Amino acid sequence: MIKYFFLISFVLLLKEAKSQDLFIEIDHIKPIKGEVLIAVFNNEEGFPFLTSKAIQLVKAIPNQGKAQCIVKGLPVGRYAIALFHDFNADGKLNTNLIGIPKEGYGVSNNAYNTFSAPRYKDALFELKANSTQRINMKY
Repeated sequence: MIKYFFLISFVLLLKEAKSQDLFIEIDHIKPIKGEVLIAVFNNEEGFPFLTSKAIQLVKAIPNQGKAQCIVKGLPVGRYAIALFHDFNADGKLNTNLIGIPKEGYGVSNNAYNTFSAPRYKDALFELKANSTQRINMKY
């Protein structure tokens, strides 16, 4: 009987160890209206703009210049996050004529490139256990 208890406990522990929750905290959100759209990527394809290539999409509502959310059940591994502040609620990152974002944006590790979109390899982080990514919104 004790054998079965340990076996069941071990299986439950393995299941729990394979999936983790990712906590995302976003700071420096300027306009309070709208929502923050968040895409989690597990490979470079589509990062940071093509959300159809993301493995998970979530939303967060800004409150007093901040927002937070939880992405549940991610397998342990390497990820990158791309997000933007959709303050006009049209579901897309609005840009000017030459492609510069008119809405706030950010990526994991607060990666930033002056003349192009942040690179996947710079935004990449390791999710080993329930962890938090803090991202500062850029406008």
